[in-house]
Amino acid sequence: MRSILLFGISTEYNSGIMNIQNLRYFAIVAKLENVSRAAELMHTSQSSISKNIFTLEEELGTKLFDRHGKKLVLNDTGKRFLQSCDRILQETETVTKDLRHMSTGDDNLIKICAVGTNPHLFTFMSIFKVSYPEVEYAVDTIPDGDELPDINKYDLIIYPDELKYRKFKGIDFYTEKYLFAVRNDNPLAERVSLPVKLMDGLPMLFLNHKLEYEYPYHVCLAQTVKMSSVNFVDSRDLHRQMISNGIACGFVPEGSAEIYRNDSRIKLLHLTDDRFSRQMKACFKREKHLSILGGAFRKSMIDYFNLQSE
Repeated sequence: MRSILLFGISTEYNSGIMNIQNLRYFAIVAKLENVSRAAELMHTSQSSISKNIFTLEEELGTKLFDRHGKKLVLNDTGKRFLQSCDRILQETETVTKDLRHMSTGDDNLIKICAVGTNPHLFTFMSIFKVSYPEVEYAVDTIPDGDELPDINKYDLIIYPDELKYRKFKGIDFYTEKYLFAVRNDNPLAERVSLPVKLMDGLPMLFLNHKLEYEYPYHVCLAQTVKMSSVNFVDSRDLHRQMISNGIACGFVPEGSAEIYRNDSRIKLLHLTDDRFSRQMKACFKREKHLSILGGAFRKSMIDYFNLQSE
């Protein structure tokens, strides 16, 4: 028996290796808070689930659940452990899949990371799957302002042509327009589109990332828009919340507009000035690092969208 320190908890356990299956059982029970439902989902018995949870708690030397009759409720320790457990299981799944692909020499996984979303890309992915039915997709979307993705982890990254992304050597993909977001009780909310001249006198809100302001900020300065105040936030969700609460108005790329459309207090207007748009680029992993299927995906996408290859 030996001691370990796990997120601040000293534990004693015998095996030295935590059982991955125990972690899977724990994660399912933690999210369902019901052993019988977890047993049905895992195609096993309730006693097996309970035994695995007990074993895990014994290994950790601490309780992860509070028992309320037949119901299990995560305690604070369990909530903290669930965060670590989810990361371990996700990494295990990724490593297992990568090793399986390496051992078979048949890498069918295309990994994509995109700033916002583009329905045309998903249409192409569907068409590509018709020709290559064995393809599997793993798609991550990241909000504006997040840290840069690692190109070595992805076959394709879609990103705006902005200073923070200049390390990527991509090709022009498409032009994305900005929308103008106002609280729905603002008089402007009755309009469908908005010319620049109606922006005078409005409190404005912009995204910034390490003092790099989003492109509409520079367009407003160039157009000498007379803003009553200028506000900055560093996350898309904070941007939405401040607009939703009527603190300011702001600009939203079409590909990132979903969370605003889902907010009943926000109205999105089209902008009549085409300068409120940004160039989106596509950066592929270096050809020598692409799988055979990844190379076919790259060529097909360039042909489909008639892109100018780098």
